[in-house]
Amino acid sequence: MAGTMSSMAIKARAQSSRPWPTPWAWLLLPGTVFLVVLFVVPLTGLLLLAFGMPNWTLANFARIGDTPVYLTVMRNTLEISVTVTALAFVLSYPIAYALTTGGMVLCTFLLIGVVLPYFTSTLARTFAWIVLLGRNGVVNQFLLELGWVSQPIPLLYNRFGVILGMTHIVMPMMILPMYTVMSSIDPKLMRAARANGASPLAAFLTIFLPLSLPGLIAGILLVFIYCLGFYITPALMGGLSDVMITMAISSQILEQLNWNFGAALSVVLLAAVLSLLWIGSRFFPIEQLLGFSDGKLSSSVTRRQMGAKMLMRIGSAANALDRWLPSMRGRGVPILASFLALLLLLPVLIVAYLSFSASSYFVFPLPGYSLRNYEAFLFDTLWVRATFTSIRIALMAVAMATALGAMLAFGLSRGAMPGRGAMIALLLSPIIMPTVIVAVATYFLLARWGLQGTEFGLALGHAVHAIPYVVVIVVANLRDLNPSYERAARSLGAGPWATMRTIVAPLVLPALIVASFFAFLASFDDVVYVLFLGIGKITTLPMRMWEGIRQDISPTIAAVATLQMLFATTVIVVGTLLRRQKKT
Repeated sequence: MAGTMSSMAIKARAQSSRPWPTPWAWLLLPGTVFLVVLFVVPLTGLLLLAFGMPNWTLANFARIGDTPVYLTVMRNTLEISVTVTALAFVLSYPIAYALTTGGMVLCTFLLIGVVLPYFTSTLARTFAWIVLLGRNGVVNQFLLELGWVSQPIPLLYNRFGVILGMTHIVMPMMILPMYTVMSSIDPKLMRAARANGASPLAAFLTIFLPLSLPGLIAGILLVFIYCLGFYITPALMGGLSDVMITMAISSQILEQLNWNFGAALSVVLLAAVLSLLWIGSRFFPIEQLLGFSDGKLSSSVTRRQMGAKMLMRIGSAANALDRWLPSMRGRGVPILASFLALLLLLPVLIVAYLSFSASSYFVFPLPGYSLRNYEAFLFDTLWVRATFTSIRIALMAVAMATALGAMLAFGLSRGAMPGRGAMIALLLSPIIMPTVIVAVATYFLLARWGLQGTEFGLALGHAVHAIPYVVVIVVANLRDLNPSYERAARSLGAGPWATMRTIVAPLVLPALIVASFFAFLASFDDVVYVLFLGIGKITTLPMRMWEGIRQDISPTIAAVATLQMLFATTVIVVGTLLRRQKKT
């Protein structure tokens, strides 16, 4: 009897300690409902459509396996994704390492080389590579001038162009997770290894590399998933033999109007992404990299994968090998990283240079300087109308994303509720899932509501994609707030609302402004959502660029791309200044 009573008491205490929703947690409700309705429900509808609802069938999936063309498409997607991921890893690791170990000047230059391309639209960067690699592009003209080739070589509309363009675009996505983990590694460990006789190579292989493995896993996982869902660059730079699954989905839905088969292809891609995420989560929780975990990055994975004996053997071999390697006095990695960062910046800088051309077509070097391309943009009715359309849609998306994202951030940071992990997974999913899948699923939902082809419907899709960015930025800001300010206000008699209005709101406002800028940028630069949700009725600025690149590449597009890059730079600078102002 006593045992029964004690067990009941233990159960009662356990139930009372459960994290039932607190008042702050109720702020999660509006944003959760929004994401469930516009993200979870569309994906569920896409799944049902793939199975031929209401007439359940596996015919659409059987067609994928029975048709050689689609098996080739799957193989192309896998081959290109693996190649790009591997190449991006090899080129990104030196930059991430130099960012962690370099001096102030080097780190500043490398950050510019990584962050500026990252926030420049994918369409603008793809256009830059088209200008560089075209038959009469900058690279071919340079090779002809040097006499290395006698005629232009095909660098575009083939596998080489696709891999090069995609690698350039995903490298910042690979660098940032690796840098996040590397910056948490204590430099004293490397110094201790050197003090105990390890060579620089041995210290790196036995200490730094194993501890950086979580960042490597997360970066490779995110980039590979992104490559599987890549659409813009393969569609613009690839040839007929380089069709990827996203292009097949687009063809089935937009051109052939075969919704069921297009949905089946989307479900195959979705299943691949979910499987990869599940496998990756066994090794490393990606939410830690995005600021949703207070815990430090764990190296337990490293300890399980690489035992002490193996590390000792690697260190001994590295010490022996180091004697035969040429000494660059620690300058090899910084030089390589600077060169790679310059290559990241080079395409966008060359496009900005060509935008001032006095010629009506692309010539390198410029025959003269002029603002004619900017004038053509500012005084062309189609370009101006498309710009204002993008601004209207982006402002609607920003209003929804900022309001809902801020409430979600406060609810996650200060609220307690069961299922927090599931909530975080829901919030991160829109930016991890391939955009094509989400856009296709959202299209089917908006078609039922009669909102397809409307600016408000497109803004709803953009808001779903922008909410995670707002949440990540605001959550990071709330975590950095000094709680003593609020305690001081409460001790002086201020109520919860007064404390929020006079203390918390002013401190969080800079983060909200930065988050709004990034949400605006995410909407303003979008092409994929416009292709599926606009269905030819809405022409935004990126959509106007998309059509211009596919039909007739005009120097005016270089001016538009340069203005987009200038806007992205402004967002970065404003965000940096606001963060500095907060710290002071």
